[in-house]
Amino acid sequence: MIRILTSISAIALVTALSACGKSDVPAENVSAMNDMNMMMADADNVFAESEMKMDQAMATAIGINAGDSWVRKMIEHHRGAVDMSRIVLGQSATADVAKMAQSTIDKQGKEITDLEKLIAAGTPDAASAELYRPASVQMQNAMMAAKGTDVSDTYLRKMLQHHKGAVAMSDVALANGATGAVRAQIETTKAGQQKEIGMVEAMLRGEPMMSMDPAPGAAMTSTSTPTKTAPKAASRPAAAAKPPLAPAKSKPSERAADPHAGMDMNKM
Repeated sequence: MIRILTSISAIALVTALSACGKSDVPAENVSAMNDMNMMMADADNVFAESEMKMDQAMATAIGINAGDSWVRKMIEHHRGAVDMSRIVLGQSATADVAKMAQSTIDKQGKEITDLEKLIAAGTPDAASAELYRPASVQMQNAMMAAKGTDVSDTYLRKMLQHHKGAVAMSDVALANGATGAVRAQIETTKAGQQKEIGMVEAMLRGEPMMSMDPAPGAAMTSTSTPTKTAPKAASRPAAAAKPPLAPAKSKPSERAADPHAGMDMNKM
């Protein structure tokens, strides 16, 4: 029923936007119209509404400069990943995909909190937000077009495009003057998303999910394979106790050697 109502609303909005004429329609509304066209074309896409919501939230996220616009857009980007992960957890997802979804919820939720601390106050600069439009549009189109053999495969393929979009947006921010704590966060986010891309690509090849949070200096290990512990070094046998020393022989006392020792010579 909800899907039917959503489709009806989508048709109504598309009709209204079309009636306005292309020249009168803001760019974000054109994006919404394209999303809804794709959504109606694929009624079986359980992620469609979440994808569309994320796209619209990112389009309206505008900061005071390129770095701040990245922060605001990445918050919405991560919220989209959390929403999609919650959706797949409610489906018949495979064990590894369920692990990935929960990991995404945990990690992206923490990063959202970190990003919110970096939001700057000031007058929004629309031009700084416009820098991200090409990367954002490409990500959205790729995500909406991504389909798999089942809900788990579809989730993986959509998240792959989602992560690639974050990397592309991070590159835009790094090339447009982001500095300080924001730049450090951009570099951290980009590195994390690149690791996720590698993990998802491996899962699409049929490999088990890999842990993305190894201990410092440790190699990445599969969550499906128990970690082998190094064998304990064989303990050295205790050194044999040395036999106790023989008691020293006492010397004969001088009194025994000299029978006159200690005698009163006056009584002799």
